[in-house]
Amino acid sequence: MRRRDLIKAATALTAMGLSKSSSAIAAESMTPQSARPAFKAAVMRLPVLVPPSEDALNDVRRRNAEAMVEAIENVMRSASSKPRVISFPVLQFTSARRAVSGVPMSRVAVDLVSEPLDKGIFAPVVEACRRHNCYVATSTQEKVPQKEGWFFHTGFIMGPEGLVLRSPKAQAQSAPSVAYLRDIKDEYKSIFGENSIMPVAKTPIGTLACFVEGEAEVLEASRLLASKGAEVILHTSMEDDEIPWTALKQAIGFQCHVFLLTGATSRLIYADNPAGEWAGGSATIIGPDGRLLAEKGGQDEGYAVANIDLAAIDAAREKFGRNTVPAWDLYTDLYSQ
Repeated sequence: MRRRDLIKAATALTAMGLSKSSSAIAAESMTPQSARPAFKAAVMRLPVLVPPSEDALNDVRRRNAEAMVEAIENVMRSASSKPRVISFPVLQFTSARRAVSGVPMSRVAVDLVSEPLDKGIFAPVVEACRRHNCYVATSTQEKVPQKEGWFFHTGFIMGPEGLVLRSPKAQAQSAPSVAYLRDIKDEYKSIFGENSIMPVAKTPIGTLACFVEGEAEVLEASRLLASKGAEVILHTSMEDDEIPWTALKQAIGFQCHVFLLTGATSRLIYADNPAGEWAGGSATIIGPDGRLLAEKGGQDEGYAVANIDLAAIDAAREKFGRNTVPAWDLYTDLYSQ
């Protein structure tokens, strides 16, 4: 088999969350939602250390990884029952691109594709996922071996099986050197497969999806994930006060009938400013009826936890679907005009 075909096959398995126990996942996916047990989910509002230079990059990333693991262990100890899924803020491990301004993106970005995550810099977090049988989302600056000069801001989910899915930004604004899938979609699909743009993954706790920051501002992105069967969208983010984030997120939950879990940065901590620079917004859990189920905001840090009952998705669709579920034939026709 050619290397490109191997890449496609591996990506397809990863996107469907089948790389560890496909029979168990397939059996779970056949279980009616109403019969599935509810589980806990957590969203994090945490600071991230910003490396002051290229020389400090590896050490700061190690410390950020240790902080992620500590946060996971803390919520596992403190919550009444262990969360099965956790959404962290954006770039929680690798920190912001501006952190190492002047350093080539090729040095800052990491490769999620070439080797298992437990063999690279994300190994401590993957090991925590295995200890606690949970799934964790964050984002990173990504480079891919298949195309020199392509760099993405990629949301991704880790689990006991390693990489569950990766979902680069499709159109939301990012750093100048970041590529948008809207501009390279055909070539991207030729490398990673037809369903590689904004994928979903079937897991033992339901169908998961992930997107980054401002992708939540584009309703079509959430609609697309919901139309692919996403039940829980993990939103890794850093928020400012110019955007009505809570209203947007509640609209996504209500209109798409999904659980939306947003992890949000609390502070950027610099070497010359250990108190840090506060971000806006809040980490939130939104239900499929649009209700705010849990929140950590203001100048609070830590986590918020809520119960995820996938049967609530069916209930919301039955109650509100006449008005909220699109008449696809109508809108597909209108969009094409």
